[in-house]
Amino acid sequence: MSIVAQQQRRFAVDEYYAMANTGILGADERVELLEGLIVPMSPIGARHAACVMQLSQLLYEGARRRANVSVQGPLRIDERTELQPDLMLLAWRGDFYAARHPGPADVLLLIEVSDTTLSFDRTEKCPVYARSGIVEVWLVNLPEQRVEVYTDPHGPRYRTVRVARSGMNVAPAALADLSLPVSQVLAE
Repeated sequence: MSIVAQQQRRFAVDEYYAMANTGILGADERVELLEGLIVPMSPIGARHAACVMQLSQLLYEGARRRANVSVQGPLRIDERTELQPDLMLLAWRGDFYAARHPGPADVLLLIEVSDTTLSFDRTEKCPVYARSGIVEVWLVNLPEQRVEVYTDPHGPRYRTVRVARSGMNVAPAALADLSLPVSQVLAE
């Protein structure tokens, strides 16, 4: 076992929040808790931000009062993982999840916009999403100009992966009438 592996300390979500509340983690610090490890988040580039803004607008318009739209909000996976996906369509709640953060069972669609984080999102986050039973994940792959649609979670992977490119449409399974042109999803 390496020295680094021996020195790792995994944290619970409650401890993570306590670190933020006491100032150990700064208010402006961009981090997530992934399987007990505090992981820094990459800075958000202009293309990434534009894609998130465009997608949020499309989802707000299409999901009106049928689903809550969360933009870079927390998702509590379990007692050791709380991530901040770029976008989520959540089961509708009139209180907008005021009493608790959403969990995997609340997620109708999770979207990660990936440019510099593509490999991390595929190899680290997607397996966590699959293991937790999140039914549909879109990986908006900006470098390759495509949307990867992951469905049918089984253990740490998704059994079905479909790729959609410009000229095609994608729609979340939970709101099949919300068909979005890939070119708009990519904010081309």
